[in-house]
Formats: sequence, C-alpha cells, structure tokens
Amino acid sequence: MRIRQHVNPLKSDLLDIADVPRVAAAPGQALEVELGAAEAHFLIDRARLEPDTSFVGVEIRRELVEAVNAACAADGPANVRSVFANMSVDMSRLFADASVRRFFLNFPDPWFKKRHKKRRVVNPDTALLMKKLLRPSGEVHVMTDYEPIGIDIRECLDAAGFKGGPASASLAC
Repeated sequence: MRIRQHVNPLKSDLLDIADVPRVAAAPGQALEVELGAAEAHFLIDRARLEPDTSFVGVEIRRELVEAVNAACAADGPANVRSVFANMSVDMSRLFADASVRRFFLNFPDPWFKKRHKKRRVVNPDTALLMKKLLRPSGEVHVMTDYEPIGIDIRECLDAAGFKGGPASASLAC
C-alpha cells in the first residue's frame, strides 16, 4: 500500500471529516498531543517513558492512523491513540479548552514556498487555538529543519501570546 508523504489539508474531503472524536485524557492523567504524528514513533517513545500520561497523535492520513492504533493494540503502549482528523479545522472538535498539557509539532510544514503558505499547519489561527486548548502553564514544542519556516512559526506563536505568558513555546531549527 502506498501512503502519500504529504497531503493537502485544504482538499475538500479533508475539510469536513464526519467522525472526528472528542478526545480526553484517561482519568488522573495529563494529555499530550502530537499534531501530524505520522507513524507515532515520537509518541510511542514518550509513552513508554511516561506511562501515566495519555498521548494522542492527530494525523490526516487514515491509513497511518489505522496502522498506529493496530500496532499499539497488539504490542502497546496502551496510553497512545492516533485519531484521523485535519488539525487545520478539527482541533476544537477534538479537545476541550484548557485540556492539553503539551502540543508537539515535529517538522510540521513541508510547504516552504510562498504560494503554499496557506497550507501551513502553524498559522495565526492554529497558534491561537493551541493557546486556548492548552491548560494553564501548557507548552508547545516545535521542531523544524528549515529556518525561514521556523521564523514564521515563532512569529505566529509570539503573536498568539506565547512570548512572556504563562504558556510557553519552544522552537528548534
């Protein structure tokens, strides 16, 4: 089976996903979310180190979501779940306000050309939404390998109030 490396989040059938679930942490656990989790290797590694935390990967490629959930059901860890959703439009359906301890975005934007900027994951709207969904003192961690995109992401996060506020954001380029 061939799974596309990059998917256009503005594609019409991905703007209205019908079965987006509401996601919450298990009782007594914190919730950490990776946006664009792909095969969820990052979350699975974190989950093994922190078994008392709920981890959710949001992914726009249904085949990867199904593969991750099957692998975790078979071999664990039990505290990882992948959901099929478009983070550009579904995050407020996925998570309650002030419910997420950390967001992770690892190499989120392959759209480096100016004409593709509208497709980027981190934009002013998603930065504000992450701020709303984070619990007090929540964190956003972003990693990119393309400095101009890192600068744009930093500007979006700063404009959303991550600079100097109770919520924090870290960015590695």
